[in-house]
Amino acid sequence: MWNRFLHKLRLARGLSFSDWLALVEAWWALAVFYLALRGMSYERLEQSGRSGLTAASEPLPAARRLHRLVGWASHMHLLSMTCLAQSLALRWMLNRRGISSQLKVGAAKVSGTFHAHAWLEMDGEKIGESEDGNGIFRALVGRTLP
Repeated sequence: MWNRFLHKLRLARGLSFSDWLALVEAWWALAVFYLALRGMSYERLEQSGRSGLTAASEPLPAARRLHRLVGWASHMHLLSMTCLAQSLALRWMLNRRGISSQLKVGAAKVSGTFHAHAWLEMDGEKIGESEDGNGIFRALVGRTLP
């Protein structure tokens, strides 16, 4: 485990100062959402972090960059992070930067086993999700999440 952590730190050496700050922000946001998922309703968590900030000039590249940093932070975390905690943390970080996204929760039945997954979309495009592996999940319908 310690070797994996050191390997991730070595990979992150090439990050800019702003990326390092975002990585630290992601690490803390993951911890907050990990704990909040155990004591707050989904509706309240989904509403968190809404901001009236001015949107980034290039929102999709910024969202992809932050998705990568949230992924790194989740791998370096002491706690085991779920896709829901990662999606909520990323959405909060995007909202803080004035970037709008939609939280999607989907389900699939594979070989008789039920699986669920959470991800973010911007203008119908998945942020940081591969179509191959996660294309099996269909977003749950019945409620649109802004």
